[in-house]
Amino acid sequence: MFLLIILGAAVAFFVIALIMAAGSGKKGQEQGRASKRQSPSSSGGSAAGHREELRLPYRYADDSLFVHGDSVWTGLVLPTAIDEYLNATELQAMAEAPARGLLNLARGDRNVECHYRKVYQPITAVGWAEDLNTVAWDPTENYKAYNLRKAEYQERIGANRERNILLVKLGSLKRHGKSGVMAGDDEPHDEPSLLQGVHNLADRAAASATGVSDEYLSPSLLAEWTQVATEVHESLEGLGGTPLTREELVWLIRKPLHGDLPVPPEPVLGSRAWGPNQFDLVVDFSGENRKTHIVLHQYDEISGERKTSYTTTLVAANWPTETRFRQSTAWARYTSQNVEFPVEIDMRFTLIPYLRFKNRADKIQGNLMDEIKDMATSGRSPDTKLASQVARAKDLVDDIDEHKMPGMEAQIRFTISAPDLKELERRRRVLEMQFKQDLKVTLLRPTRQQWRLLQSQLPGDTPKLPIAPYLRLQEVEQLGAGLPTAGTELGDNPETRSGRRLGWVGSLVGWAGKMPVHYSLHVGPARNDGGGLAIVGASGGGKSSLALQKFYEESESGVRCLVIDPKTDFAQLCYYLAFGSQVNDPDFAAEAEAGNLGTSASRFRPINPEFWDETEVVDLLKGQAGVLDPWVIARDVPAGRLLAESMLRGFLGDEDYQRVRLPVIEAMATVVSRYNSAIRQAVEHGMDARDAERSTQRPTLWQVVDEVVAAYDTAVAEGDREAQKDLKLAQMLLTELRTLPYARLAFSDRPKPLSSMRKRRTVITLRGFQSPAASDPRSWNPAERLAATALMAVVELGSQMLDVGYEKNPVTGEVGLRPKALFVDEAYVVTATDSGRDLMRRALKQGRSYMAVTVLITQQAIDLVQIEDSEARSGGANQIHTVFAFKQKSAQEASLVAPLLGRSEDDPKVIAALQELRTGVCLQRDADKRVGTVAVDLVFQEILAATDTNGTSRPARQSVDPPTSVLDWKFIQEAEPAPVRPAERTEAQPA
Repeated sequence: MFLLIILGAAVAFFVIALIMAAGSGKKGQEQGRASKRQSPSSSGGSAAGHREELRLPYRYADDSLFVHGDSVWTGLVLPTAIDEYLNATELQAMAEAPARGLLNLARGDRNVECHYRKVYQPITAVGWAEDLNTVAWDPTENYKAYNLRKAEYQERIGANRERNILLVKLGSLKRHGKSGVMAGDDEPHDEPSLLQGVHNLADRAAASATGVSDEYLSPSLLAEWTQVATEVHESLEGLGGTPLTREELVWLIRKPLHGDLPVPPEPVLGSRAWGPNQFDLVVDFSGENRKTHIVLHQYDEISGERKTSYTTTLVAANWPTETRFRQSTAWARYTSQNVEFPVEIDMRFTLIPYLRFKNRADKIQGNLMDEIKDMATSGRSPDTKLASQVARAKDLVDDIDEHKMPGMEAQIRFTISAPDLKELERRRRVLEMQFKQDLKVTLLRPTRQQWRLLQSQLPGDTPKLPIAPYLRLQEVEQLGAGLPTAGTELGDNPETRSGRRLGWVGSLVGWAGKMPVHYSLHVGPARNDGGGLAIVGASGGGKSSLALQKFYEESESGVRCLVIDPKTDFAQLCYYLAFGSQVNDPDFAAEAEAGNLGTSASRFRPINPEFWDETEVVDLLKGQAGVLDPWVIARDVPAGRLLAESMLRGFLGDEDYQRVRLPVIEAMATVVSRYNSAIRQAVEHGMDARDAERSTQRPTLWQVVDEVVAAYDTAVAEGDREAQKDLKLAQMLLTELRTLPYARLAFSDRPKPLSSMRKRRTVITLRGFQSPAASDPRSWNPAERLAATALMAVVELGSQMLDVGYEKNPVTGEVGLRPKALFVDEAYVVTATDSGRDLMRRALKQGRSYMAVTVLITQQAIDLVQIEDSEARSGGANQIHTVFAFKQKSAQEASLVAPLLGRSEDDPKVIAALQELRTGVCLQRDADKRVGTVAVDLVFQEILAATDTNGTSRPARQSVDPPTSVLDWKFIQEAEPAPVRPAERTEAQPA
């Protein structure tokens, strides 16, 4: 049994704070005196000295370096990079990056000690939820609860984040140390002593009482070492790491001493100035040093309850003679992604300069050759193992002679922890078996060395270990070949530019392996990326469920959402969350179509009035004629004229439109000229130009048709047969358009706009809308052309409705741009035409400036690729910042989606994956262009029911009223099975 209390780090921080706060006092005047620790002369002194020996020697730390004993270290937190769909060239670059950085450190004449750690840090989701609630524009109480419940869900699952940390020894406080990044003579030092002590009687008495001596480093010395640390960070900048902060260092010290127990988020130093012998406790634990493992005990400070963890460390004792680089068997990647439980990696290695590395290799080869000669002299033949060692030594020497590169000596260790000994032994056996079978690596558990192996995981100098035979002399590439930074992190990733933090971490959408994936619509524009999100996939793959989930979350956060909803899926979600199981009533659909829900004219009353009050569902096809008149929709009259031409071309088809184009253009010119004349006359009579525009009716398509009809009548009256020939077809086609479905929405002699969109949610439905079966508009029949053109006009309407100015934030009171979102379902119908793609390009470009994100939900990806490609060719940035790609039915369809993911259209890995995806699983390309597999997680039973678009399973799921408060919602794992009839249980996943 042993008790260990780490106080050294606190002392170090106290000392540096003392220098800064009391530099002009007596202690500051003693900087030139040598530090001397008093020898204990009594039993009390012996006890104090014993306590001094027990503490770990962390003397100083800041956000750049730390001092452990006499050695000075710095650290980098390396970013994880998802490698799931990288090609061979990209994988090679990932593997070579660590070696390139490390080679920069080994250019001097001394060995450089390094320490690589892969550890797992539990995700503190409550902090994430609170931050997300803070950045929301106008969050409802349910939205706040929704995020806090999701935080509870993540922590209940036990989600961990990989932390890859590289520590580098800079040198020694004592000159002429044995290792470091600088020559011994160049190491920063003070004269006559580096370590200054405090020796007045009061301090000596305090040190005797506490058992810990106060000490500090001079600011000038720290400044010199900080410069060395900065230079090391610059030489490793290719790794993309960030400096290890003081807080992260303390967590790294605590982590090995907690096993699989959570590291408590205790405050970490720096919160106050310290006086003499005031300390912060970094970690307090007790444990039992067993033969094959360590038993760690932690105590709850409030209840006193003891919690126990069991931990053991294994050493890589034998590696294959030849190791070919393969993604699936890269040792660090394999450990993190192919083992069911967390395995922490501890790799101590020493970088050896070229000449020293060559001498070591030559000596090893010479010793082996001498052994072979001795065996030959005695008449014995070398065994297979010795012959293999000779061959490997020769290859190493030849490689060194050829490349003249530094090398390294390394030992790789793997630590596992468990809540009980039985589980610990099971995990050990599993790990040993998997490494043996898949990697051909033998893991050995040293006995009676577990405490030292545990100590070795702590940052700083390592204790001497009598297991040197397992050290490997090898090329520097060994670390990178293990792909240590390969992970599964995807989704929102805030970044800092010019000291400003851009973006935030949005709501949980699913899981990439063991890692949660978060996404918010507006993180892309907040980071100055494009204003578009694409959700693509075949019917039944899960794209609608994801889109509906995001619609609910974003609208509840305060994002003003407008949905173009041809299939009424979004309206159905709103109906269920507002009216509950009443949606299954046979009369409910008729009341919804009539627009009577929630009014005195309807017997259906909302069970969630607050939600329904912020929702508006508009059935466009049952609305008044002229609501889609191009001059009503467009921003101004010139834009309306262009839109009018695009709509008529869409309604009539290219062939018929070309036949009537001339009389249509002349009619448009006439009505626009009449409008302009009215404006001029109003201004001439003293009216303000803006007032004149507001009081003068804009041109209408109805007027354009009237002009064509009038021109035809005039030609008939005048007997102008040539004019009659062109005008007869035009007046016939245009007159008929006024009465046709969809097209009639664009014609009225007195058109009126839709009511302004001021609620959280506005859903524009097109009940009865039939999407064109073909993606090529040349194959559309007249009815499909009418529907597609009407949908394009609705999208134009939606984009204009979202184009509003600044508003006062109801939470903060500050004036700013309210975030907005336009959801376009069946988006391929719009993007299939040139005019539709132009419309989408404008919406995406303007969205970034107006904080308006366009969500494109489609089964066809080719037109989105064309939009992205056109932007790239024009030198612009891609406007679709994130893509979620669900299952594709064929290799041809998958090849069209691959470019949206940033991969080649003939990428075999991506094409195969897209065809094999299960329902609810997709490939995501995030704002950082990372691509990985994500399993969408709806989390709540109520969201699962609300987003169900399957006509068979939806009635059963929506037969239960959702609680008004999200606090009463059930996690899917906890919910009782939905009362689905046996014949309907073929598919439980979202559509």
